[in-house]
Amino acid sequence: MIPAGRTLITQEDIAALHGMSLRTAQRANPAPWERPGHPAPVNPARGKTHRKLWDEAQAAAFARGEPVPELPALGNPRDLLDRPEAAQEAGMSTATWTRYESMERQRTRTEGERPLVPPADREFGGVPFWYRATVEAYRASRADPERKRGGGRPAGSTESVPRTELSARVAELLNEQTDDGKPLSTPDIAQRLGINYRTALRHVTAAREQNPVAPDQDRTLD
Repeated sequence: MIPAGRTLITQEDIAALHGMSLRTAQRANPAPWERPGHPAPVNPARGKTHRKLWDEAQAAAFARGEPVPELPALGNPRDLLDRPEAAQEAGMSTATWTRYESMERQRTRTEGERPLVPPADREFGGVPFWYRATVEAYRASRADPERKRGGGRPAGSTESVPRTELSARVAELLNEQTDDGKPLSTPDIAQRLGINYRTALRHVTAAREQNPVAPDQDRTLD
């Protein structure tokens, strides 16, 4: 976890602080970031593919031969969390958070729809970070029993359908009827599936374009 307000730098940036190219610095023995007294990386080690990052102010002070300042205390809403820390704070595994990131990049959200995970607030050396406040707000939204997204999940929803199965389920519901024998309307489908009206309407329209003979209760409501 990174204290609020800090800027992080890479090996290439540290090499520049010492007047070297990255290649020269990597060949040095020791490399500038491995010299005795050099500040440690501020992001946790995360395996072989982990990219180390350093606090800019600390690294710059060391390069100038000055005392290395201490980092501020944690606990600020704008502290930065890396991916595993953000996932843990949100109450999910890192693998789930990463999968949601990938899905979010590939899908098109409707206006006002809540993202699967929030976009990163900062990025240093290609490593994404989220503010503590961003993740806390996201966790709170996930805990909302109605999971409000755009127009909101309707209260009293009777089904929970994965997003990838919505189109097929909407098509099925268009062939069902209410208790009084009428075709289900778009609001009925939204209520049944626990999705907002805009999302339901988009899937209903697509289903009717593919099957023009599907009952259209919405027209009888006009």
